[in-house]
Amino acid sequence: MKLYRFMNRANILPIIFLSFFQPLSAQENCEELIRDNQCMNAITACSLAAEMNDPRAQVALSRLYSSTLYGDFRRNYKKAFQWMETAANQGDTDAEVAMAEIYMAGEVAPMNARKARIWYEKAAAKDDLDGINGLARLYRYGSGVRKDQEKAFEYYQKASLQGHTRSQVGLGMAYRDARGVKKNLVYAYAWFLIAAEKITNQEYNSYRKDYEDREENLNRDNPQCEYVLEGRSFGQIFAVGYAKQLLKDLKKRLSIKQIRKSEALAAELKLTIQ
Repeated sequence: MKLYRFMNRANILPIIFLSFFQPLSAQENCEELIRDNQCMNAITACSLAAEMNDPRAQVALSRLYSSTLYGDFRRNYKKAFQWMETAANQGDTDAEVAMAEIYMAGEVAPMNARKARIWYEKAAAKDDLDGINGLARLYRYGSGVRKDQEKAFEYYQKASLQGHTRSQVGLGMAYRDARGVKKNLVYAYAWFLIAAEKITNQEYNSYRKDYEDREENLNRDNPQCEYVLEGRSFGQIFAVGYAKQLLKDLKKRLSIKQIRKSEALAAELKLTIQ
């Protein structure tokens, strides 16, 4: 309970006391328990909210069942799939993308790129950038669709111009490797640079050190679930790190003049990104 006390400047005469008690919702409690690494309690709380048809809780519960590690916890891929599908069938965009990733990974469910395409398309139709990026990857590699480098390039470009980091890396690779577009190393370098600069080298190294320290000091005797909801954040960090490596490699192939041109181009492109 929080008490809010309003007094005059002399702090002598109380005027009003107002108390509010607002307990966490079942879904909020579910996510709070996950962040606190109380995995078994989180499953109980998330189950309660999921049964009440809360799609966010259903997504959280699915990730708990599929991604909790260590201790005596046994993953339950069947329940993980059922709850994610339930959320996706309600039109939850995060769940739609997750269903596509489930079918692409082939761990929770057998790999099926055609089913993945259906879920990516549902998310992309709502302008979800992960959904658009997913379609780009399918067309780039010909997974579940006929390979179409031009269409892949279009999807990468669409998401890149809306600031999607993984798509910006994919777009840079398309320019580097002449996939769906004429080879242009200056443009490739520019897009890698845009993605790489989203996290400074110092910040990125700090993220890596924190992760390595956490892994080294992890208590594997107890279930670990505090990061099961951080997939997109980790994906962003990984993409930035990959862009930094690609940038370093490509730099060896360019002249100083080309690099300066790429840097100027990147500055211009940033102005067009929504």
